[in-house]
Amino acid sequence: FGSSELASRYWEPAEQSHSFFPRDPIFLLCIMEEGGQQRTVADAIAEIAVAAAKDTEADLDAELARLEALKEDDLEELRRKRLERMKDNAKKRQDKLALGHGEYEMIEEKDFFKVAKQSQYIVVHFWRESTWRCEIMDKHLKELCRKHWNTRFVKINAEKSPYLAEKLHIWCLPSLVLCKNGKTDHTVVGFSEFSTGDEVTTQEVEELLAKYEMVSLD
Repeated sequence: FGSSELASRYWEPAEQSHSFFPRDPIFLLCIMEEGGQQRTVADAIAEIAVAAAKDTEADLDAELARLEALKEDDLEELRRKRLERMKDNAKKRQDKLALGHGEYEMIEEKDFFKVAKQSQYIVVHFWRESTWRCEIMDKHLKELCRKHWNTRFVKINAEKSPYLAEKLHIWCLPSLVLCKNGKTDHTVVGFSEFSTGDEVTTQEVEELLAKYEMVSLD
C-alpha cells in the first residue's frame, strides 16, 4: 500500500484530538513487535508520515527533472512560436485597421453592402442627429470601437437611408444592426435590451454585444 492508503486503512483520527487509534488491534501488535523490538503507536505514525513525505518529494523531483530536461533548442522553439503568433496578430490588426476597424465613422447607404462584405463582424448604428438618445449610443460605440478592433463599428443616417431602414425594419432610433459574414444576425431596438434603459453603461453595451458574439470579453 502507499503511505497515505496505509494510514487511512489501519488508523483513524480520534475525535477532537490530534492522536490516532488503530482500526485493527492485530495490526498494532504486528508493528509494535516487528523485528523483536517493542514499538509504540507514535513510532508507527512517524514512519508513515516520513514515507508520505518521501512520496511528495519524489513527485517534486520528477517535475524538476522534466523541466531541466528541456534543451535550449526546445526553449528556442517555444520563443519562435510565440513570436510568430505575435507577428500574425499584428498583421491581422493592421489589415483590419486598413478596412476602417478601430474607428467609428458614418457611411452612406450605398456603401452598406460593400462594407458588410469586407468585415466578418459589423455593428451598424442607425442614427439621427435630432435624436438625443442616439448620442448616448454614439458615446459608447466610440469607446468600444478602439478596444474591439476585430469588429467594425459604423453609423448610418436613418433619414437619408430609406431603403435600408425599410429593408432592415428600422422603426425605432437608435437601433443597432448586428451583421455577421455579410448577413444581418440581430437588431437591438432602442435600449429595450438594457435593464437600465438609456442610462446604460459602456460595459453593459459591451456585454450585450458579447452575448451575440460580436465582440470577445477575453
